Amino acid sequence: MRKVVPRMDLMFASPLERAWRTAVILNEEVGWPEPVAWSQLEPDHSPQQVVLALTPHASVTSVALVGHEPGLSELASYLLAGSGGAVDLEMKKGGAALLSIDGTPQAGSALLRWLLTPKVLRSL
Repeated sequence: MRKVVPRMDLMFASPLERAWRTAVILNEEVGWPEPVAWSQLEPDHSPQQVVLALTPHASVTSVALVGHEPGLSELASYLLAGSGGAVDLEMKKGGAALLSIDGTPQAGSALLRWLLTPKVLRSL
């Protein structure tokens, strides 16, 4: 079976140990770009702050964000529906979601392509 791994152009990761280690593994094992430490992915930042910080990167085709819960679920909900609690997403540790955004990221601008548990990802 051929592994299908989405291509990433840029990867931001929380500089906190657990998320940073995950980003390094994605770089070394999957071939994603070297992670860039991004304090906006630390637990104390709101989805609005993260989206504002993403705005200068709107022209990049694909960006991976490696962070913490519940922040990533709140960010996904904000991008999908305009509010950090509007969409009940369960992103488990080691799980992943793919959202597509056409243009500048903003509240309610994303489409959920997939949400995978760690078990499903390991099987790929």
